[in-house]
Amino acid sequence: MCTSDIFLGLIAILFPPIAVWIKRGLCTADSLINLGLCMLGYIPGLLHAWYIIAAYPEPSDDYEALPGDGGENGHVTYYYVSRRDQQRGGQGGGGAGGQQRAYGTTEGMNAAAPPAQAGQQGSSGGGDVVPPSYEQAVRGDHKVQT
Repeated sequence: MCTSDIFLGLIAILFPPIAVWIKRGLCTADSLINLGLCMLGYIPGLLHAWYIIAAYPEPSDDYEALPGDGGENGHVTYYYVSRRDQQRGGQGGGGAGGQQRAYGTTEGMNAAAPPAQAGQQGSSGGGDVVPPSYEQAVRGDHKVQT
């Protein structure tokens, strides 16, 4: 018997049909039998409620063994992952002496300009490109603009 069954046994002392209703349901044969026994007398209804509680225990919460499970003869696969500090095709760690640079740092980055501005380096007239208008920027955007 688990704790809930013991608690139902105590509830059955107060009013036996409640314990039967909780255990078996409200409109079942066991419920009708218990109500009839309680009308005949308190003791027969109480004994029947205790019988129902004992006859139908709660299912255990333990894990069930899978079919074909050999218990401790199961197979376990271990994967060992080792980290190698190697530079990958020129995309190395960045810092001095091949050390790995920290995330978010700018050490060792190329000072070259972005590809769009590569041809404009050295020219002072970089303001020739006009940014797109609002209508051009939101073209194809079908959201309601408020």
